[in-house]
Amino acid sequence: MKILFLIIVSSVLATIILAACPMNYLINPCHCSDGRITCDGEYSYNLKNIFTKLNRTLRHEVDRTFEEFVLNNTDISELVDDVFGMIRFRKIRLVDALSLRRISGNAFAKNGDLVEQFVASGESLLGEDAHSNDLFDAFNQLTNCKRIWLNRNRLRSIPTVAFGKRANSNFQLEELNFNKFSSKNGNIRSVGNFAFYYLNQLTYLYLSHQRINYLPSNAFDFERPSNRTLYIYLGNNKLNNTSFEKGIFLNTKRPVHLELYWNPDLTYLDEKVFAPFLDQNKQNKISLQDNPLTCDCNSYWMVRDKEKYQDQLSNVMCKIGPKQSFSIDLIPFDKCANNGKKRNKGKLTIVN
Repeated sequence: MKILFLIIVSSVLATIILAACPMNYLINPCHCSDGRITCDGEYSYNLKNIFTKLNRTLRHEVDRTFEEFVLNNTDISELVDDVFGMIRFRKIRLVDALSLRRISGNAFAKNGDLVEQFVASGESLLGEDAHSNDLFDAFNQLTNCKRIWLNRNRLRSIPTVAFGKRANSNFQLEELNFNKFSSKNGNIRSVGNFAFYYLNQLTYLYLSHQRINYLPSNAFDFERPSNRTLYIYLGNNKLNNTSFEKGIFLNTKRPVHLELYWNPDLTYLDEKVFAPFLDQNKQNKISLQDNPLTCDCNSYWMVRDKEKYQDQLSNVMCKIGPKQSFSIDLIPFDKCANNGKKRNKGKLTIVN
């Protein structure tokens, strides 16, 4: 009975943490419903002035905490320093903010620790070279955020140590997605060393549908070890046979599932790069779904050691001619197995 009472009290307290909506005239032209403050429209206005006025009206911290902020305005171009003042949100959502090109590095300085989810969907100009550092500085203030999703952004690179610029930050980020809502390719071409180093809780990293053609050896290094599997999605990029620097994935300190689908220039997996990765942890896995390889001797190691890697390599297909593809297990590697000595019968044999 006592436990039940405590559960009920905890639920009530959790419910009253969120403030009731203020009168809409206090935040006009924004409006509020069910704890969600929405600022929409097709003309620009000063968001900071609106929230400054709201801060003066709401005297208690419990009155300043809301479920969500939604920016659905097509003309506002910037979120300035301390744009919300002491007003706090659990979620921040940008929807078709067509003109938004800059989020100040200090935009969430006073309230970023409460944000659990940041989502930008639809078109925006976020990530332009002139303001990309500001964007990551702003993300560095969202230390308790579990999910960051971006869509159709202008980012061309993920900087070195993109997260971790604040001393002693304990990031809770679990999912980072740079192209959540679009199959159209983004603009990211490179990932800096130690880009995600301090994101020790990261579980899903989506870098698919971009233009990445090279990854340095420390791109996916992490600070602390974890037993939690990290899923890295690198599908539909510009990756090729020399895109992966030797030693990459060897300091992730956790099991990794690597998705490499739809990278047509990736015609083989370099044994010197990927064999050490698979050998390091039997839970490490690679999937090549919809990415047939040109199975010459560069791919022989996967057949030679197929029993060793049978649970770690999946969807490995070999391209034969312009249209056909077959499982790598059906491809003869006689020439490779005999150190280059030709055999009379080296033709492809398909086993049904």
